[in-house]
This record gives sequence, C-alpha cells and structure tokens, in this order.
Amino acid sequence: MPSGGYRPGAGRPRKNTSDKKLEGKPISTNSMGQPKPKKVNSKNVMADYFSMAMKECEKEVPSADVLRAEIEEYIAARGCDGFVAPQTITDYVLNRQGFLACEAMNRKIGRMTKDLKLSPYVTAGSAYYKAMQGDFNLIMQIINRHSGTGGEEKNAFLELLTNRGF
Repeated sequence: MPSGGYRPGAGRPRKNTSDKKLEGKPISTNSMGQPKPKKVNSKNVMADYFSMAMKECEKEVPSADVLRAEIEEYIAARGCDGFVAPQTITDYVLNRQGFLACEAMNRKIGRMTKDLKLSPYVTAGSAYYKAMQGDFNLIMQIINRHSGTGGEEKNAFLELLTNRGF
C-alpha cells in the first residue's frame, strides 16, 4: 500500500544548470516562462460623457465659480473659514457640477436608451451624487465641529449636569 504524499528527496535527481548550459539546452525559470503583461491604453469614457454633457448643458448648469462661491459663502457664514480644505471644496464643486450636468442630460434625452437600458448619464449621475454627498457630509462635519454654539439655546438640563460636575 503506498504511503502517499510528497517526500523530500524522492524522485529523479535534477541536473545542474551548468550541465544544461554545456548541453545547449535553454534554462527555464518561472519569470521567463510568463509572458509580460500588455500595456492597455484605457479610455476614460466617463470623462467623455461629462465633457459632452457640459457642452450640451452649459446654459442650464451653473459654472464651477458660482457653485464654489455659494459653498464658500455658507462656510464663511457659519464662521469656519480656513477649517475646510480647499481641495475638499473643489471636489464637492466638481462632483456637484457633474451631477447637475448629468441630470440635465437625463431631462434632455431621457433615462432609458432605445434598447431599454439605463442611459450612461444615469450611472454617471449616480456616481457623481454619491461622491458629492460624501464631500458635503465631510464639509458639514467640519462645520459642526468648529462652529460655535452661538445662537443656540442652552439646554437647562445639560447646564444643571455640568454645574453638578458631570
């Protein structure tokens, strides 16, 4: 009955690589046997859709400067100038502009294609909306953390607890 399994040293002894070179046989290694991956030139399809949407809807969608001024004015009104990173504001503005452009295209051409599939602008709009929502939530967290409690009524119960040492 066979014992089974791999045993170290079992089987035919391997030839030295120097002996193989002398015989003129190619030396196979794992790295030589694998083909190199081909370089793929990826085409950013969503960027093309976004640029088409912006060209088609430039009158309906507000410019990035208007959207940026709007959110910066809100941040300044809450007293949080300098707390929100400029890149976060830029990301929010671009994602909002992309969402609005996709929604405008959906109103123009419809949400379904002739093949009863979703329009690519629906998918792109959904992605822009999710990204915009994440950026807006981050901005609101920063505002809520750093804006003072001025203008809010003091809670009598909480004040009683803090006076007692809680």
